[in-house]
Amino acid sequence: MEQAEARVAASDGERRRDAFISYSQSKNAPLAKQLQRGLERLAVPRFRAMRMSVFRDITGLPANHDLWQSIQRELARSRYLILLASPDAAASPWVAKEIDYWLRERDTEHLLIAVVGGEIKWDDSAEDFDWRKTTCLPRNLAGHFTAAPLWVDLREIEERGHLSLRYPPFRAAVATLAAPLHGRPKEELEHDDFRQVRFVKRLGWSSVALLVALLMLAVHGFVDAGRQRDEAVAQARVSASQALAARSGQLLATSPNQAAQYALYADETRSTPESRRALAQAVAAAPHATRRLRADVDSVLPMQSVGNEADTDVVLSADGTTAAYKSAFDEVTGVRLYDVGSARQSRVLHAKGRPRALSRDGRILAAEVSLNRLQLWDTRTGKLLRTMATGHTENLARNVIGLHALALSPDGRWVAVSHFTPGGGAFLVVWSASDGREITRLPVSDTRVGLGFSADGSRMTLVDTGRQEVREFLTDSARWEVALSLPGMTSDPAGAVKHSAVLLFDGARKALTRTPKRAEIWDLEQRRLIAERSLGAYENMTVAEGEGTVVVGGRDGTVRLYDAALRPGTTLGRLVRPAGTLAVSADGAHVAVGSYGGEFNLFTTEVRRGQRLAFSDREFTIGDLTPDGRMAVHRTERHTEFWDPRTNRRLGAIPYANSSVNGGDTAYALSEDKRYVGMRSVENGEATGRFDIWDLRTGKRTGCGLAIDRVFDGNSPGVFFLPGDRYLVGDWNGTVEVLDTRTCTRNTVTAVSGDLALSGDRRTLVLLNGADVDAWRWDGHHSFEHTAHTTLPDESLGLTLGTSGVDHEGNQAAFSADESHVYVVRLDSGQQIRSTGYLPEMTNDAAFSRDGRLVFQGYSTESAQGVRILDASSGDQLDVWTTDPPATSAESGTGIQVVPGPGNDILTLGPDRKVVRRTVGVEPWRDLLCVLVSQPLSTRERDRYLGGLDVEAPCR
Repeated sequence: MEQAEARVAASDGERRRDAFISYSQSKNAPLAKQLQRGLERLAVPRFRAMRMSVFRDITGLPANHDLWQSIQRELARSRYLILLASPDAAASPWVAKEIDYWLRERDTEHLLIAVVGGEIKWDDSAEDFDWRKTTCLPRNLAGHFTAAPLWVDLREIEERGHLSLRYPPFRAAVATLAAPLHGRPKEELEHDDFRQVRFVKRLGWSSVALLVALLMLAVHGFVDAGRQRDEAVAQARVSASQALAARSGQLLATSPNQAAQYALYADETRSTPESRRALAQAVAAAPHATRRLRADVDSVLPMQSVGNEADTDVVLSADGTTAAYKSAFDEVTGVRLYDVGSARQSRVLHAKGRPRALSRDGRILAAEVSLNRLQLWDTRTGKLLRTMATGHTENLARNVIGLHALALSPDGRWVAVSHFTPGGGAFLVVWSASDGREITRLPVSDTRVGLGFSADGSRMTLVDTGRQEVREFLTDSARWEVALSLPGMTSDPAGAVKHSAVLLFDGARKALTRTPKRAEIWDLEQRRLIAERSLGAYENMTVAEGEGTVVVGGRDGTVRLYDAALRPGTTLGRLVRPAGTLAVSADGAHVAVGSYGGEFNLFTTEVRRGQRLAFSDREFTIGDLTPDGRMAVHRTERHTEFWDPRTNRRLGAIPYANSSVNGGDTAYALSEDKRYVGMRSVENGEATGRFDIWDLRTGKRTGCGLAIDRVFDGNSPGVFFLPGDRYLVGDWNGTVEVLDTRTCTRNTVTAVSGDLALSGDRRTLVLLNGADVDAWRWDGHHSFEHTAHTTLPDESLGLTLGTSGVDHEGNQAAFSADESHVYVVRLDSGQQIRSTGYLPEMTNDAAFSRDGRLVFQGYSTESAQGVRILDASSGDQLDVWTTDPPATSAESGTGIQVVPGPGNDILTLGPDRKVVRRTVGVEPWRDLLCVLVSQPLSTRERDRYLGGLDVEAPCR
């Protein structure tokens, strides 16, 4: 509109306007704008130029001479003045000035009033407005009207905000003001406007119909092209996912961390049986790895020469909370600090030297700076505390060796280092860390000595292999004790420097000496050799100063543990390149490893990733886990105990020892509130049994129970509490019945008996009778509704419904058959999937992951036991997890029980009598692997496998 006004004014400066709108810009600008638009568009054909020209002052500029001249010119050109009357307009000096001009140059007959706010009142006796009540008009209108003028009331329209010609009251008000401007009756204007609107609507609907037809043709073509494009993209994603999964499998043996990375990208690209297999294998490949903090570089050749590997230094605080990392491959020139618990970078210290040691709490970092200088940094503030020099910092013939042995007291008060002098001599220096003051200096045979502080920092032990002696330095008195001989401990000067070292542990009471191929453990108090072992070729070694756990980094990248007697233990994992630097916490629980390619990994020696014992100090036998995994049963000679695998706590006990707890005639059920236990039992040699409900708080039977006539009929009995705990469902006397615990009455679900199972949400009941499968759904009140029936194939011999063979939502069931086959049945459609892959015939019941995408089946042989993983949608065998070897107390000839566990876990109970919780499922595995490695694929590898595909990083 402003552009139209400008064109009108520019084309003909003498052209007259039809109206000038005077109003308060601070209050009534929106209404004035819509009123101007309405006056110009009323009764005008939509495809013709506007007939009316209405001026609206929209400048909003401060008063000045040029502005008023412009307004005067527009007033002089206008036939009518329309006043938007309001208290703000009455108080506006601009409105008053415009009214004065109009009254002086024109007349009141061409002045139209539209009331938009305030009050207006005419006084007939005074033949003027009642100025005591009128608040919306400027006072300079007083005395200029001899009769009551006609005004248009827009106050209600202004309050509602309906400022459109489509709103009838607004259109009527605009027509009232436009009638004198057009010289036509108001009714004609409204009729013409309505006729134009109707014409536009008809034209619009015709256009819409045409556009819809064209759109339908376009959409059909677009949808068809989109479908073809989507199919092509989907196939490309499947192919890329399979290629990434295959690459993950290739890397399992050499680089489990990279295998995890490719497995994550495979599942993110498209979830397929191959990607799920890659996830399962990656979870099992490096059970002790916790996080890869820095990736291995693609190539190390530009920064390496023969016999000279690029430096990557890693240190770890004794409490295992802080790690420091510096590598020649890192783009950051300082030292990276990491919080081990969260595996997140906490700070970068602007230290130019190599990190050599951290205080026990990780507060102080000791960094070596060339030549023979040591810096102490505050890791919390990032500030340099002080720099200490050995006094021999120039013209060093053996400067590449630097400070060899280094020890930082647990409290960070004392620092000791060994170093060479320009003449080739070797010395040991002890400083006070608080002020950098040198406390003592002692000549040693070689820099490859052993240094270590006691746990309280009161003494420091020095082991000099060249002189075959051990000495102690008392920090409080700054005094050296008399040297004691260590006969038989010799160094290996011909070996590489890093392979010839002495590491102290156990409060500096024991020493680990290492040579290129051999390791020895010495008792420094008794001054004798207590263990030795030939390790062959290895790259580096360290020891936990408290526990004595020895960590060895192999030249093949393998990181392996040995105990204090140098007996081989767990393999923690494997790096892409040899493990150049190793660090371990004092308790041996955390291990930090750096490779020659800059890779930085954290491992734990305690709990295996995704696996832990549910009960560390108790033993159970096969069958002691209830089918829903909510309870474990432990029997003594006089009573039966019930335990919760979720909390590892005892739920209660009853004074009854059920001797047939593992028999086919025994079943247990735990109420939702964990107060009551339903128990079906029978004494040995008896032909009848009982079902009773026991109160775990009192250890007594409740009043509701029943006798069982048919003790054993070849089926696995099932007893389950239903939601709300009032009802139980079970197999009694050859029929499946619902028991009301309040009235102790029973209703029959089916007169057929068989293997019985209940879904995790406790609403879907599944019965296997021969090859017939039936399902019922609990209505939430008092009865079951039959929902599905299907028949398994005749070749499915020896079918059993796994004790936990229904998924959590009750959508599918798993059935074990002979020759280790498993059938997965969709209960709603009857679709059947048969597993592939072969295991020994001694297989056990199957359990679903909580998401229903995976099936887990236990197996055992005379020499091995474990769990195989099946894909529920395809039946493919994804992986076989071999569990720890059976304990010496394991029962021979027993299998392994697998049931659902808390959350995303399953519970396994094998011949070793231990209940183990294992995290399973696609999403839980992704979470586990993202904690292990969160870096995205390199640009080169992403282009190689995912070129042209939009795939986000899986660990966001």
